[in-house]
Amino acid sequence: MIKKAISLVLGSSLVLAGLSIGEEIVGTFERSVGHIPEAHAATSTGGQTLTTSVQAAITLTLATGTVPLGNLTPGTPIFATTSASIDTNNATGLTLQVNRNSATSTLLHTDTTTTFPDYTAWNGSNNSTTTNIIGANLHFKVANTGTDAGLYNSTFWGPNDTDGASNARYAGFPSTSQTIASNAGYVGSTQTVVSRYRMDAPATQKTGSYSGGITYTAFSNP
Repeated sequence: MIKKAISLVLGSSLVLAGLSIGEEIVGTFERSVGHIPEAHAATSTGGQTLTTSVQAAITLTLATGTVPLGNLTPGTPIFATTSASIDTNNATGLTLQVNRNSATSTLLHTDTTTTFPDYTAWNGSNNSTTTNIIGANLHFKVANTGTDAGLYNSTFWGPNDTDGASNARYAGFPSTSQTIASNAGYVGSTQTVVSRYRMDAPATQKTGSYSGGITYTAFSNP
């Protein structure tokens, strides 16, 4: 600091012992202070807001493409279950529908003529077409066990999966796509609907193999 003050006062070069005192002092000052940066150039800034709109997407995955119902003896019902997994990001939820692929019946004999009886087709809106009094035919229900609570409707399908009394309620497969499960909000994880198939045959049902297709459709709610 002393050298700095002196270098500002001395305006000339004094020589002492062959040295320029002024030059020495100034040189020392320059080495002590170092380089003084220039002022910043003019600047200008601007900001941006990023926006996007995430669109609805939905994916339906069935547990299997074929459901073997097994051998059926008239008077002794058989059962099978399967599941549908649905992934969606939709803020207003999802709807799952089902229909049989044939307008005539769900199951057809290999003779291509004999049909297997269906119970009254599910109408998709109330329990007038579901029943707990089960006959000798093919019928289904959304199972309480394994189905996400938000997708299960006990008014349609009964309070549980126990046959008899007023518990499990069944319907026939509709020939046009009808709603079997739905919710109205965002969940943010995979949702599951389990279907329970039940069938019995009339005593006079022709022996042999029967098969037929059904289709599940999942869509995001508007």
